[in-house]
Amino acid sequence: MPAPMPQSQPMPQGMPPGQYQQPPAPVPLLKTIPFTTLLGGDLSKSYVQLTNLRGQLDSNFVIGRSLAGRFTVPPYIHEASNAAKVYVLTNGLSNPPLIKPEGNELHLEFHFPALQLKTYYKDYSPEGDQAVGDTIGEDIIIDVFLIPVTNHQGYPTYQSARTTFRGQLKKQDKCVFWFDVIFPINICDVSKKYLETLGSAIENGMREALLHPQTRTQFDQVVWQSLRADLLMQAGVNPMSPAQIMVIESAFRGTDYVVKYLPR
Repeated sequence: MPAPMPQSQPMPQGMPPGQYQQPPAPVPLLKTIPFTTLLGGDLSKSYVQLTNLRGQLDSNFVIGRSLAGRFTVPPYIHEASNAAKVYVLTNGLSNPPLIKPEGNELHLEFHFPALQLKTYYKDYSPEGDQAVGDTIGEDIIIDVFLIPVTNHQGYPTYQSARTTFRGQLKKQDKCVFWFDVIFPINICDVSKKYLETLGSAIENGMREALLHPQTRTQFDQVVWQSLRADLLMQAGVNPMSPAQIMVIESAFRGTDYVVKYLPR
């Protein structure tokens, strides 16, 4: 018995015989995301911790869900005129940052309610702690500046990071302490010098921590995973699916990430 002839598919209405119309190409989607949202959206748990009371590597920072690092803040050693040493250490925790987009930079401003400058005379004993009065730094601010850019795949990252330190010594009730009758130590002058060296240590330490390959890799992984989920949800695709994002075009306008993409 001869095989049945295959049935031809009905031609769409209005299409001339012998022609086939390709389905329309998918329309790319467009999304604008502020860099602050990419960092973590809610930055209320971000902080900078300055301390070296237990060790020089205890200072650290957390910015959003994606940036964190540690850095070194050394103590200050003052050589007194009687050949004794005065040691000054620091401790303080910032408030969450004030955020100010400035051109193509994102400015995060960390304010410290107070910065304790803990002093010891000769050694780190209770007697050395009580021998010289402590001081306080006020109007302490650490500025962090990030320049966001896109990488070769069109995903957001940051190109550079820099930090600045601002602050001064709070007026003290007593500055001069006398030892061995004739040797004065002006702890206010010592603390002011420490603030100067402290600023350099913070600026260099935080910048190096922000630009460390491990910090940047962690940032990229967290941000790209979050971005993929956000873009898939906008496209109506379940982020738990294996679907990926094809970036067609992307750029930063100021500190806003603008991306044209298709789910695939």
